[in-house]
Amino acid sequence: QKLIQHHHVEIVVEVPVPMTQEEIVHVPMIMQKERQRHVHVEQIVDVHVPQMQEELVHVPTIIQQERIQQRMVEMVVEVPVPMVQEEIVHVPMIMQQPRHRHIEVEMIVDVHVPHTQEEIVHVPKIIQKERISQQ
Repeated sequence: QKLIQHHHVEIVVEVPVPMTQEEIVHVPMIMQKERQRHVHVEQIVDVHVPQMQEELVHVPTIIQQERIQQRMVEMVVEVPVPMVQEEIVHVPMIMQQPRHRHIEVEMIVDVHVPHTQEEIVHVPKIIQKERISQQ
């Protein structure tokens, strides 16, 4: 497989760039105007006389300036990318269940049992009688 590499390269090139700058220059201007002149002769003559007039003119000046030029360079780089692989894993599930545990225990206990004995007792019976007394 062919590997293509691109590198970013920056080259600084000084290129003179014309810049404009204003400068005020006074340039005289010649204008033609009529002039009247008197001569002792009785004759009127119109003569054109040049006159000066000031005008403000803006003249641009050129200033040298450094110019930076950037060029984009493309670079292809192969970068390993982590791959994700899916796997199904069966995990046993633990369930809590109650356990019944029976232990047989033999216990010998002496219990005192009261003994009853029969006895015949003669109880006199009282009979009420009515007495009459004389006085």
